[in-house]
Amino acid sequence: MSTQKPKKSFKMPDIYIVLAIFILVAAAFTYIIPAGEYNREMVETSHGVQKLVVAGTYHTVEQQPVGFMDVVTAIPDGLKRAAGIVFLTFMVGGCMGLIKRAGLIDMGVQKLSTAVGNKDILVIPILISIFAGLAAFIGVPELSLAYLPVLLPLFYRLGYDGMTATAVALLGPCMGFTFGLTIPGSVGVGQQIAQLPMFSGSPFRAVILVAVVVIAILYVMRYALKVKHNPQASLTYESDNEIRAKFAEEEAEKGDVVFTARQKYAGIACMVLFPIAIAMILKNNLGFEAIGGLFLFIGIAAAAISGKSAQQICDDVNAGMRDMMVAALLCGVASAIAVVMDKGVITDTLVFWLESMMRSVPPELTAIAIFWEQSLFNFLIPGATALTVLTMPIISPLASLLDISQQAVVSANAWGGQLTDIFFPTSGFFVATLVIAKVEYGKWLRFYTPLMLMLGILASIALYFMQSAGVGAL
Repeated sequence: MSTQKPKKSFKMPDIYIVLAIFILVAAAFTYIIPAGEYNREMVETSHGVQKLVVAGTYHTVEQQPVGFMDVVTAIPDGLKRAAGIVFLTFMVGGCMGLIKRAGLIDMGVQKLSTAVGNKDILVIPILISIFAGLAAFIGVPELSLAYLPVLLPLFYRLGYDGMTATAVALLGPCMGFTFGLTIPGSVGVGQQIAQLPMFSGSPFRAVILVAVVVIAILYVMRYALKVKHNPQASLTYESDNEIRAKFAEEEAEKGDVVFTARQKYAGIACMVLFPIAIAMILKNNLGFEAIGGLFLFIGIAAAAISGKSAQQICDDVNAGMRDMMVAALLCGVASAIAVVMDKGVITDTLVFWLESMMRSVPPELTAIAIFWEQSLFNFLIPGATALTVLTMPIISPLASLLDISQQAVVSANAWGGQLTDIFFPTSGFFVATLVIAKVEYGKWLRFYTPLMLMLGILASIALYFMQSAGVGAL
């Protein structure tokens, strides 16, 4: 009889543990990496008044390693820094809590399931295309938080898994945002710093966006079909069983649901109000607080139309926000890493080192190098606007000296800076989405990494042509 113990497979630690390790590593770096900073100036941009770095002004300062209390207060400070996305998460939770408890998600899932019939696989390309198309203009990948509560029951009902629902919720808006056409925080501010016509080069970027969306759709469809054929091939097989059992229990309690006329009117109201909200976001360049307020208003209006009393609406808002509690808190924990680096005054030093390395790269490969380093730098500074206002004022003058296409530099910053938004756990909305779906971070990496590398190669080829052949200048 064998006494050999079974090998234990590696299990990715809880996301809180992963982020805590990163916070401690960042704190340790403040003792090792020299402190330094650039001078800054206030500049009016397409994304409002921004404090931009002044190129060529880097200088070392006295070392400021973070102490015990700095680490202790990093998470509360991170919550303050990420207040916009934290509040958006709570507001989306309140909205979805109202809509779900009014029976509107069940009604929508039922209607859509009936509509697609035996062609349910078409839901994936349709939804990814719609989400990507919207995000390419309004640039709000955080809407994945709003999409996911609707997509989870839909994809479970159609016979797919939680990873498929999560992929559609994240890849649609994030690919549209990363390779978007009129994104103020990355393309708009970047082109303003590079002194290019606002949103110029859009035709070429539109071609790349279409190619990216097609690749993402095919990638997700291939995985989804494999899971439907063999459910045990799912990366989220264990957690799916738990969630499916929960959904089955809820449906058993409800029995055969007959939707009332008021619920149908509420569903119609949602179908009208959500496009209006998106149009307002696009037209007015609304921030997280305004977007969250709009979502909560839609939820309250839909619940009221469906026949909910004032007290029931209050109870449903509270329940929906409770469901989002952990997801909202994780947004602040993820921001704590950047807080520690800023307190230790090492962020600008890393940017200065980046500038120095770029000077040694062959000119025809500089835009590609910028793309990949921005992909890595996004770990430290998640967020399109924050990364752009810090690095573009340095990269753009450097590109001029090296005779690099400014349009290629803007695209490299936008594409690279956001491609890893759903790879690194420092992106608050990303880890919040995983928590809602109960998808382990390590399993998402197994799913997304091959696709990310494929898209990275496509972007590198596009940037090479932009630099060497002047493609996409107009």
